[in-house]
Amino acid sequence: MITFLCAILLLHEEPSAPTWIDDIQGIFVNNCMPCHGSGGAGPFHLLSYEDVAGRSSFIVELTSKGLMPPWIVDDVGFPVKHKRAISKEDIAIIQKWIEADKPMGEGAERIICAPDPTEADAIGHTDPQKPWIVPPESEPRWHTGIRDKRTFVLPINNDIPIKVTSFEFQTTAPRAVQMVCFVFDSQGRGKIFDSWDAAEPGYEMMGDIGWVPSGTHGKIGPGLGQVTLPRGYHWELPSGADLIAETHFRPTGKKESLSCSVKIKSDIVQDSRAVQEIVSMIRRITIEAGSDKYVAQESLAIPVDVDVIGITPRAGPECSAMKILATDGEGEQRILLSYSDWDPHYGETVFYKNPFRLKKDETIESIWEFNNSESNPRNPFVPAQFIDLARKTGVANFILHVVAADPEESDDLYEWNLSMLRKRQRANQ
Repeated sequence: MITFLCAILLLHEEPSAPTWIDDIQGIFVNNCMPCHGSGGAGPFHLLSYEDVAGRSSFIVELTSKGLMPPWIVDDVGFPVKHKRAISKEDIAIIQKWIEADKPMGEGAERIICAPDPTEADAIGHTDPQKPWIVPPESEPRWHTGIRDKRTFVLPINNDIPIKVTSFEFQTTAPRAVQMVCFVFDSQGRGKIFDSWDAAEPGYEMMGDIGWVPSGTHGKIGPGLGQVTLPRGYHWELPSGADLIAETHFRPTGKKESLSCSVKIKSDIVQDSRAVQEIVSMIRRITIEAGSDKYVAQESLAIPVDVDVIGITPRAGPECSAMKILATDGEGEQRILLSYSDWDPHYGETVFYKNPFRLKKDETIESIWEFNNSESNPRNPFVPAQFIDLARKTGVANFILHVVAADPEESDDLYEWNLSMLRKRQRANQ
């Protein structure tokens, strides 16, 4: 009888509490390290036991509300890579760990891996002896019409063309830099813009180069310093090119020195495919003061079969939501990407887990909603005022990163995209 009772007690034994060593540290390394690691944008570290234990309840509150990690892509459409969102299961594990008085567990803490030591195929940087000084506050600049943006030219000085598969962006002010849009410049236009104000590095304009919008070669958000194309794809970087970095910052309350650098890698596999873009955009918006739901949209018929590997969204803080859909010849509609609560600081390039094909003549429809009222917490126009914004490459965009299914149609795709950009310009004078 005693043996039988012992067996029952064992069957009903409570499961062991989560520990830092076995359960909790891995969650934070996988989800929080990019921002809250050494040199990251986060205001504090979240890697050691002491780091997390002192802020555990605060962390559970923010993650439960979906405020951290910052991820604004709606959970619809095709599966994406590098999704930053702590699962409900992981949040529950953290809560159980707190309730169990945050046990450390047995064994050694996980070793945080050092950055990839492989050498870059090319590098570029601003002049480290001549940094740009981030102003301590925004308000004086905004009242003179200057937004929290600075565009920098990073000369690559490559003697030969490079097939770029990834690049790592670094800055001396990671906590101030919020978002960066990239575009390769083989025409030297960025250097011309930079020369207009010789006293300071960089320039106030957008990073667009001619008809090529910034973000064509990727976009990163806070704490993210790397753009990596899916395996088997590359961007063509002509010889003697520059990387243009349109840098959006958030003043930290003190002056900070901002310099930028980039390490470019070319990890090419056989039959790697060159990535092009399809630009969906609205060139101009005019919105009355106080209007809380102004909708703009555009439809495009794809000229050739393409494989989509990713999308870069672009829109200012006046935008409150956006989405892009595809409709095939039979009327079946698919959501490609959706943001129900748009925040320009977190709108980085999204790459898909698997490329998907859009057929010739399939229609893509882009929809942007704008809120020009005080109910929009990100609206820079307070009190609300009439908005009339226009830009050659669009005031709101989806940049589709694609390859032509038939390589022989790549030139046709390029010419079509360029012709559409010019057509919109003529139609919206």
